[in-house]
Amino acid sequence: MKVLRFQPPADQHRAEGVYRVLLENLDALYGTAKRLTGRADLAEDLVQETARKALEAIPALRDERNTRAWLFRILLNGIRDQARRKKLWVEVETDEEARDFSMISEGGISESVRGATAEDVRRALSSLPPETRSLAILIDIEEFTIAEAAAILQIPPGTAASRLSRARRQLRELLEAYRSRSSRRGGKP
Repeated sequence: MKVLRFQPPADQHRAEGVYRVLLENLDALYGTAKRLTGRADLAEDLVQETARKALEAIPALRDERNTRAWLFRILLNGIRDQARRKKLWVEVETDEEARDFSMISEGGISESVRGATAEDVRRALSSLPPETRSLAILIDIEEFTIAEAAAILQIPPGTAASRLSRARRQLRELLEAYRSRSSRRGGKP
């Protein structure tokens, strides 16, 4: 009988780096998956599948400097695969965790975000088309550069920049509309 033993990857240092980056980014991967799919159960499955695929692909990883972007690319490819199989892009439901969306303010919509609630931002994000929603989340929430987000989504950087501009404009308009509706009702959404 042949006994199977765990053989550590040839490059133990690379494997440890991937494990570390994966563990550091589990919450961010989950948050991105949940924002894009609107479902906690599916987000958990997608993150688990992302981790499995990443750990299996460690020997093929060429550049450790982009491990975080590589993990998000695996996640987004998994989301795309799910979307092809069934209608996946749904309106994002309110989640229990209160997410701080203040980092979006750097994206040029700071005035709109200032008066918006986290629920307003969630609703605005969920109303964006998947391509622009993905970019807004990767760049304005997960803090990837435009070049990194373009690589993750496998689109040209110019396309990413124009989609991001469109997403920010749409978010600004939606948040301003939410805020004006709320102020007309005496501060209640």
